[in-house]
Amino acid sequence: MEAPGKLLSSRLLSLLKNGKWEKDDVVKLFKGLVKDLKIEDGRNEDFHTWMMTILHQVEIHKISVSDLTLHDNKIVDHVEAKIDKISKNTDEKTLDEIVMEICEQADIDEQTMAQVKDIVSSVSDCLSASTAPHLEGKKQCLFRLCKAVEKSMKYKPRVTQMLSWCILVLSESSRLVQVGTGEGKSCIVAMFAAYQVMMGKTPDIISSSPVLAERDAGEWLAFYKELNIIPDANTNKTDDNELKTCYECQVVYGTTDSFAGDFLRQRFHRRDVRPDREFQCVIVDEVDSLMLDKGPEVVYLNSRMPLMEQLNEILAEIWFVINQIKCLDTGEILGHIQLFSQVLSEIIHGNKNIDQLSIVQTAVDAGIMPLKPMQVEENMTNVLKRLDTASVVQMVAFLTMFVGNFPEYFVKLCQQAPDGTLRKLNEINPTGTNNRQEISILLLGNGQCRVVHLDEDSLVTSLGKSMKMVYQSESTGEHTESHIPGLQDLVNGKVKTWIESALQATKMTLGHEYILHGDGVAPVDYSSTGIVQNNMKWGEGLQQFLEMKHQTKLSNMSLITNFMSNVGLFKKYKKQIYGITGTLGDQSELEMVKQLYNDIDICKIPSFKRRKLYELEGVIVPEEDEWIETICKVVQDQVTSRVYRGPRAALVICETINRAQKLYKALADSISSDKLKLYVNNNMDNSKIIDSTVQAGNVIIATNLAGRGTDLKVCESVNEAGGLFVVQTFLPLNVRVEQQAFGRTARQGSPGSAQLVMCGSHFSDSVKLVMGLKTSLTSLLSHLNHLKTILMSGGCTESLFEETVNRYLENQSSQNHEAMVSALNGLLTTKSKTFMESNLEEAKDARNIMVNIRLSRFLEKDIPKILKEEELFSVYLDILDDVYEDNVFSDQRDVIVSCLHECWGLWLLMHFSEEKPIYMLKEQLKMDLMIAKQKLLSKRSPSSMVYYYIRTGNNLREKGRLADSIEMYTKALEDGASGKIIPLYNRALATITKKNTGYIAQALTDLEKADKAIDSYKSHHIQHILACVKLSRQEQTTEGDDMLIKQFQVKCIIVDLLKMNIQDAVMKLKRAERMGGDVRLTEKHPLFLAAHIMLSDPRLLGDLMMETLHIISLGLEEIFSLDTMFSASGLLSKVFKLF
Repeated sequence: MEAPGKLLSSRLLSLLKNGKWEKDDVVKLFKGLVKDLKIEDGRNEDFHTWMMTILHQVEIHKISVSDLTLHDNKIVDHVEAKIDKISKNTDEKTLDEIVMEICEQADIDEQTMAQVKDIVSSVSDCLSASTAPHLEGKKQCLFRLCKAVEKSMKYKPRVTQMLSWCILVLSESSRLVQVGTGEGKSCIVAMFAAYQVMMGKTPDIISSSPVLAERDAGEWLAFYKELNIIPDANTNKTDDNELKTCYECQVVYGTTDSFAGDFLRQRFHRRDVRPDREFQCVIVDEVDSLMLDKGPEVVYLNSRMPLMEQLNEILAEIWFVINQIKCLDTGEILGHIQLFSQVLSEIIHGNKNIDQLSIVQTAVDAGIMPLKPMQVEENMTNVLKRLDTASVVQMVAFLTMFVGNFPEYFVKLCQQAPDGTLRKLNEINPTGTNNRQEISILLLGNGQCRVVHLDEDSLVTSLGKSMKMVYQSESTGEHTESHIPGLQDLVNGKVKTWIESALQATKMTLGHEYILHGDGVAPVDYSSTGIVQNNMKWGEGLQQFLEMKHQTKLSNMSLITNFMSNVGLFKKYKKQIYGITGTLGDQSELEMVKQLYNDIDICKIPSFKRRKLYELEGVIVPEEDEWIETICKVVQDQVTSRVYRGPRAALVICETINRAQKLYKALADSISSDKLKLYVNNNMDNSKIIDSTVQAGNVIIATNLAGRGTDLKVCESVNEAGGLFVVQTFLPLNVRVEQQAFGRTARQGSPGSAQLVMCGSHFSDSVKLVMGLKTSLTSLLSHLNHLKTILMSGGCTESLFEETVNRYLENQSSQNHEAMVSALNGLLTTKSKTFMESNLEEAKDARNIMVNIRLSRFLEKDIPKILKEEELFSVYLDILDDVYEDNVFSDQRDVIVSCLHECWGLWLLMHFSEEKPIYMLKEQLKMDLMIAKQKLLSKRSPSSMVYYYIRTGNNLREKGRLADSIEMYTKALEDGASGKIIPLYNRALATITKKNTGYIAQALTDLEKADKAIDSYKSHHIQHILACVKLSRQEQTTEGDDMLIKQFQVKCIIVDLLKMNIQDAVMKLKRAERMGGDVRLTEKHPLFLAAHIMLSDPRLLGDLMMETLHIISLGLEEIFSLDTMFSASGLLSKVFKLF
């Protein structure tokens, strides 16, 4: 245990560093307390304990020097009694005090504030009565609302709540109001929503999570009923009728996701979920969705797009290749292992001036192969084979001649030294050429090599060219600028982006940016809310690469055909956006919101009681081990009882799940398991943590999940000891995230304290860079001056102060009193500033600079892009309206709409340009989709997609137009490079149904081809993807490992069952053909393929159903079984033909 004198010094220093007291004021307070000691000379309490107890009260109740001084700036007499009186004061602020604080901000004009004060004052005077008939207009409305709150919630709204309501009501247009955490925002929201209903509007209330939306809708149900208002929440509805009923209510609670999603269901999917509800007024509870944190987020409804599954094969190849690359300490990157002949093929493919004959001649001249009289193509094949077994000498000779013939290349050959570094083997450099393409190759032996890349950009470019060459041939036809892209266009345009996503996936960390959840990967919003985003998936292949990384179930990439951003959603409410939040953020973010939402007004409401948040001096430690040790020490200190206070409770907020788990493990050595809690995942049942009262000694380790919307109830003994202690263990993303975390404590007038304890090595590279740039000569001189002050102080330390205090207690002479005060002065001067304080400010300044950069990008790049995309989507919705209204499409509207969705999604993916003016993009979109509609009307696919033909064939077959359906399946087979199984099967089905002459032979041919196509699909697609992913594993086994294998096993089960179905049909068709008989066809739903397995092994039910639905989306809407029918005439006819 620390010595009493040292503890006393630390309490006095805490006022200086953390309480923002001036040095002279701390000395005045100390002298005043010593004076009290002399007056009450007979006290039995130990001086140190007595003094520390009083100083602790000053801290936890955030008493300032102005609270303890007279008009002449002198400390009051009987200062202990004054501190005790302030500590026990729980009075709420008066209306006049709150109005004065708001007026000092100058956010609202005096005339409006006079109205606000008049309304609140008039209503407050009447709240003791049951009615107030003399009140009119807004006053009467507020009175009714307050009485409804009182009757339903059993309390009267506070002055601050009524005042906030008035400010919102008197606003002529959009306004954001900051109301402190724990100050009753949900009451203000409900009262303002009810007022909007009284004015004939239907307000939407947006919460930060579905849980909060459903909670508030339920908790305030009785209040709304008192006013004959019907509320509901849209977050827990799946049925269309339920949603429609919900949107017929006057007040709807929800999230940005649910409101945007339901708009898309109504407008894009034409589901009748919100037909009559307008975007009249929105009330935002917590404004993250308006800000930089969530503003760019986009909601879209997923839909099955068959063509996207074909991309899994190239994604698996990319992942296999990326996991072979190796980064060297020199910054160079070793590409994947490949044969040297492959490298040469890529060079030849990329240079039209290189002909095969010259390569063959070079190989002959280098002695790699003899010249034989054969075709050039055969010689070329032999060259490539010989290169893979050539000696280093032969290879150097070949490359020397190659560079001589083609001087635009400069080749470096390397070998790897035992220490991993590259050793230059040879350098083949042509003379007299400046513009050369440099190629560095690491020779591995046995014909294998790696291309050496100088940076990641060159790696991505090289791999992109390689993948394009492998997966598609050069296009021979000419394309116009305006067309609907096909699969080849998609690969050409996106392969580099997918490679970049694969590289990003290798750098991401489980438990940091994402977790494994269910049967896949779920992103974590670690930097802002800490929420595991179960319904969100990354785009551009990143989601799939992370799934491959952990070998969970592999999903298909999404083709986004419908979307709405948070910004787009809020702009629909025009100038009727109202927000109530605990944290508005700094001025730069507020300016961004004003610019984005039509100069929205902003106001900060003071707390209804004195805010007693005591912030301790922040700490930055350089490395993680020391960081963990520091946090453990800080937490242990707070939850341990002291002579001047009891044990407190602590909330430790971490940036990531991984770091939270590390701290949990470290603290488990000193905190008992019943006191230590972990709160990091919203998918778990956390009710025992967030719904239980926090007791003395409790420690909760959490992520930002606890930093927003979590109202921790603290027991009285913890509040008496100083309240909940919050440790923020990282540099928050912005001021709002920081304020939200600190807002978990010191709520509703209770005491609390908070501290930043950060690790320098955890800072982002950008923050480190900015901090490095800001380190200046000025700060260095400041540190030197501080060091000079310390040296001149003559070594005044805690020990000297403690010694003078003890001397004074023994002999309370004026001389000893003067020495004690002098020693305190020296101590406070020495400790008045730390290097850590300046480092902390530098880190925050760097963070704020990065926030401003992000804000600038957000406004200048992200928002224009989002709004331009949404404008194009609006054009597409208008085109869609025409399709639904035009009877010419009625015959196959569902098929045509489905195809148009794909066309639009591909068009947006490939043709959208941030540089092109919006009018040009609109015209191009209209023209391309008009051409697409014309092709669809003439039963032609608008692009290289074959699925239109399959869908159309199915539609025609259902209508009995069998000949037309066969024609469509035939077109699918002619145009499709892959995916022949289903059109062959469906054509056989239509052929058997039609029963033309020779139908059995025709159906047999198709089914036998389909049987072989299944074998090819399994080996070249399913097994190839699985092999690429499994061979790419670099990490240890994780919980997701068996999911991928199981998923592909189920895929194989489904195609094997289809194969058995086909083979059974083939057998019966052959028997009928042999015996001169006929067949009877029975159609079934594809689920019947695996029905017997589903019944015998319920564990596979879900997976089998998912895979069955997948093949249905590919066009296999029916399966069939055959029965052979024989007749005597048919058999005799067959016999006679034999003779």
